[in-house]
Amino acid sequence: MERQHGRSYSIGQVRASFGFGVTSFRQLVSLVAELGYNNRSMNLLFRGQTEDHRNRDGRSNIYPSIHRPKSGQTRLVQKTLDERLEALHEAVVALREQRHDFGGSGPGLYLHDEFQVALLQHHNLRKTPLVDASHSLRVAASFALPDDDSTEGWLFVLGMPHPQGSISHFIDEDIVLVKLQNVCPPEALRPHYQEGYLLGRLSPAVTKDRGDNAAYRLVGKYLLQNADGAFWDEDFKPIPKTALLPPDDQFLDELLNIVGPDPVA
Repeated sequence: MERQHGRSYSIGQVRASFGFGVTSFRQLVSLVAELGYNNRSMNLLFRGQTEDHRNRDGRSNIYPSIHRPKSGQTRLVQKTLDERLEALHEAVVALREQRHDFGGSGPGLYLHDEFQVALLQHHNLRKTPLVDASHSLRVAASFALPDDDSTEGWLFVLGMPHPQGSISHFIDEDIVLVKLQNVCPPEALRPHYQEGYLLGRLSPAVTKDRGDNAAYRLVGKYLLQNADGAFWDEDFKPIPKTALLPPDDQFLDELLNIVGPDPVA
């Protein structure tokens, strides 16, 4: 249950809502502060999107890229999922074998698939069963409103367990949580600039399942309204795209040389 404004809301109600309207970043900070105080047992992570993807019942869905339909299709075909899983496995093996070429040996983290999957997901090199989120409200809001003329976007708040390490496994909740700052080498600019996390099922299914939908962790949903261009101000400015997604990312080039482009759409 989410608690806000002295009331409790079910996750289903939060998913079905259009999103609580917010007209400034200052207001958003205040609302999330209240949300965090009323849900203090949770580790709140944030995800910004330019669209609110909904199911047939009108409830928000946040599926990882590996479980999303191809562009122009309304449903995921099992053949596509199988091909994506195979492409992901091959890329994981390639990164593990050539980890010394990109500073990816780490303190034994390469032994865990989540290490390689995190690099592939955060650099959009393969479809994976993990979802991007951030510990930074400003980063997430900048993704929700990526351009100066963006008039609206959505900020999703996910209630997660508190991390126990670089890669945290929560058996009872079937959740894995990856703190990218600890997992990615310092040469990897994106995850450090974005204060990124990845989350997903601990044991991802070979078929699309309800448990793959991160929206079932949704405790807050805000509609960021910027029609008058006043969402940001002099004290709180958006993070530029060039900082969130550095155009000259040599680490990305190194990964691409090892695994190549994604062979499956």
